[in-house]
Amino acid sequence: MAKAFTIDLGATSAKCAFFDNDKVIAKFTFSTNPRENLLENIGKEAREVAEKNNIDMDNLDFIGIAVCGIVDNAEGKVIYSTNLGWRDYPVKEEMTRIFKNEKVVVLNDAKAATFGEWSKGLKKVPDSMALFTIGTGVGGGAIFNGRLVFGDNTGLPSEPGHGGGFQDEIQCGCGLKGCIEPISSASGIERELIAKAKVSTGPLGERYQKLGDNMHIKDIADLFQEKDKDVIAVFYKALEPLAKIISVIIHFFDVSMIVIGGGPSNLGKPLLDLLKKQAANYVLPDFYERLNIVQASLSDLVGAWGVYEYGKAELKF
Repeated sequence: MAKAFTIDLGATSAKCAFFDNDKVIAKFTFSTNPRENLLENIGKEAREVAEKNNIDMDNLDFIGIAVCGIVDNAEGKVIYSTNLGWRDYPVKEEMTRIFKNEKVVVLNDAKAATFGEWSKGLKKVPDSMALFTIGTGVGGGAIFNGRLVFGDNTGLPSEPGHGGGFQDEIQCGCGLKGCIEPISSASGIERELIAKAKVSTGPLGERYQKLGDNMHIKDIADLFQEKDKDVIAVFYKALEPLAKIISVIIHFFDVSMIVIGGGPSNLGKPLLDLLKKQAANYVLPDFYERLNIVQASLSDLVGAWGVYEYGKAELKF
């Protein structure tokens, strides 16, 4: 068993947790704004939380961090994070300095979420799975033969939201053609919900009259559950590019499970059923019969859990 402090560093907040013997013994959330001295400030907050909870920061087995962006976990470096404004940032070196601990584990946030769901949420069953996180963008990761996939070329896979030619309606900000992110992300879904709401004469239009452009997915969750035709139409269209990339993964790798995480996944089984309905258009019958799409089971601490579990595995605790 291990004692550790881990950080899931996202675009707007850092979700942090102290672990001891596979249990969360303290946790806190820290805003990522302002960006200046961000890790230093998280470190100061961590020491205050540790003191209040009688946790010895100098007796931790390791420190872990998951970062939104493209991460070289072997070097412990963030190659690029648009949301954080980091490029070639030596996060492992900084974490070692700030926390005075030589054992630092660094992962991309989507890989951390994948390993967290598989190891903690699914208890390491099955041996193969792919996870998609639907948020500001679309991230993801995979487990093959009980191992987190890093690839044999760049070591950077975690960007299923980009490339592939899965849609030709909206140009992605990354510059590539056909990315699923502009349509299947939570941001894309909300943009289409607002566009639909502006012309809707039904409940969605009425909701927009109250909330305006500040309307989010959580604000129309009840309409989704009630199968409002305008809302369902938006989601069905938005899920099509995601269904297409899932079909490629299923046909090529035959993974046992697809896990859907991120804010929209809180809509539960009706969302998964809608996604599976779209997948029926793109997955061969023999594969479709055994297509298993499930909701992520861990919530806000999935990334923190993922880094903790990965750190234990890699550092042999």
